Amino acid sequence: MKDDMILFTLGALGRLVRKTGDRTLRSAGLSTAQWRILSSISSGCSFQRDMERMFSMSRASVSALVDSMEEQGLLRKDRDRSDGRMRRIAITEEGKRRLEEARKDSIEIEEKLSRSLGCMDRECFMAACRKLRETLEGLEC
Repeated sequence: MKDDMILFTLGALGRLVRKTGDRTLRSAGLSTAQWRILSSISSGCSFQRDMERMFSMSRASVSALVDSMEEQGLLRKDRDRSDGRMRRIAITEEGKRRLEEARKDSIEIEEKLSRSLGCMDRECFMAACRKLRETLEGLEC
């Protein structure tokens, strides 16, 4: 039965997470993908290739998303001081404002999800997710 299949369950959960995220982040004027990009930059990830790996997205997808966000004034691309060929991605003030608004909106959902699992189940869930991600990334080779 499909409900017992890991791939089916993860796919359905992923769609629900994106739908919930997009609905929650709409008030901040962000999509889930934009929120992830801004969050990664604020956590120190400033190169596109690192975002491609982090989110398992193609170069073209990340590039289109970054270009669109630059046009919206959410981020900018600066020349890297150590390698002028590289572009370092940075958040603009508008991007910071929207990211902060999005964080406030997402905290309630994160707390509800954590409460629904409980402390021990949350730790097991996160460990299982890490293990599944590593397995799936290994299949991409």
